[in-house]
Amino acid sequence: MEDAGVCNFLKDPLSINDLITGGTNFEINANFDEGFTNDIYDELNLGSDDEQEDDSKNCVDHSLLVSPWTKPFEELKQHMQQLNENIWKKITKAGDETEGVVPAVNARACIRYNAYWEGEGTPFDSTFLRGSSYSFYTGRNEVLQGLEDAVCTMHKGESAQFLISYNLLFREMGCPPRVKPKADGLFIIELVGYNLVGDIDAEQQIPEEDRDKYSVVIDKVKEIHLKGLDFFSQGMYRNACRAFEKALDLLKFSRLTSEEEEKEQSAFLLKLYTNLAVCYIKVNTPAKTCIMCKEIRHLTNNKPSCKALFQEGRALLMLGDYGKARSLLIKAQHMEPHNLDISAELKLLEERYKSYKESEKKLWTKAMGLIKSVDNEPANNTTDIDELEQEMLNLMTNFKDDTDQTKLKLPSGLTTKEIETLDNLAKRLDLKLTLNTLDSTQYIITKKT
Repeated sequence: MEDAGVCNFLKDPLSINDLITGGTNFEINANFDEGFTNDIYDELNLGSDDEQEDDSKNCVDHSLLVSPWTKPFEELKQHMQQLNENIWKKITKAGDETEGVVPAVNARACIRYNAYWEGEGTPFDSTFLRGSSYSFYTGRNEVLQGLEDAVCTMHKGESAQFLISYNLLFREMGCPPRVKPKADGLFIIELVGYNLVGDIDAEQQIPEEDRDKYSVVIDKVKEIHLKGLDFFSQGMYRNACRAFEKALDLLKFSRLTSEEEEKEQSAFLLKLYTNLAVCYIKVNTPAKTCIMCKEIRHLTNNKPSCKALFQEGRALLMLGDYGKARSLLIKAQHMEPHNLDISAELKLLEERYKSYKESEKKLWTKAMGLIKSVDNEPANNTTDIDELEQEMLNLMTNFKDDTDQTKLKLPSGLTTKEIETLDNLAKRLDLKLTLNTLDSTQYIITKKT
């Protein structure tokens, strides 16, 4: 049973200035991912942003709600192992014993459960009835003590029955009329998974004189990194970015004393750059992803992994650099030919590029047609000139306002008059018309830094 005092996180932090001035909207993140694991975040996650939900999770199997025991609890104890004076346990499905049980503090556990009172066949609380799992942090009194203590005896993937004394539930008084005095409870629990969660403010524990010492800093960097993974698993990507950035700043400027420390630092820097590359995609800042991928190339002697190539390709696709994006995605596909995510991204690229070229063709066909009509009209006819400038201004203004577009390619074979017209319009918008260094027959428009 969940404690009424559970705290939920906001999807993104609030700005005090926004609250004071014009107000702001916020979203509470109450649902955590199921089956989370650090591995999928340490390694670049190739999955699509559009995750498909399993509709079967929303269908309640009522057979799962029936209590496995309706006789007196004293008889049930004979079939269970006593863990302490308040908890009895029976494992119904073994978990992964290669990993430890859930830590009693600083872990986030994800469970499914039914809870029954003695002699009752239907649960008084059930995540199965709600069609979802439930996650909580250990060591923070977010759930009933008996439930937390039971979960902290379990391995990942384990299912078990627990008989929990009223001493660790609602005590002697109970909570009438719903909970009788001295009411023991039967809990059927499945541990979906758990993660260590770290500490976003771990660096505050470092003495000022030790803040540049790698041997001192690295443990705190790992704590902050774990918190970033925890934020990411909850879909709180901006918070995850801040955590990874903080860890990165601490680690980059730490003082090394041996080659071994240098190797360890490089390995963890690679992990942080990798995490940030993914997160920046999630928060729609692909240019930052490209910067992270550049750092990855530096650390790997220009031999990035397939996953790094994939993320850089995605970022370039978002920036509208279709040629480079295709090149990187094809390289990634050669490394992992059967990866469906890479194939899907290449398909998306082709669709966007085709749409882009069609739109570009229509715009330039109309614009160039207007230029030619102006050339054939008397010099004092300004109607078509005004129409031409407006069309071109609209095109260039849209390009300038589009933060994802870095350059606008013009069609080849432009006349001197056409180039002069486009150059004047570009200057009016503080844009720059230059000759394409890779193709002397083509001009491009770029944004001034």
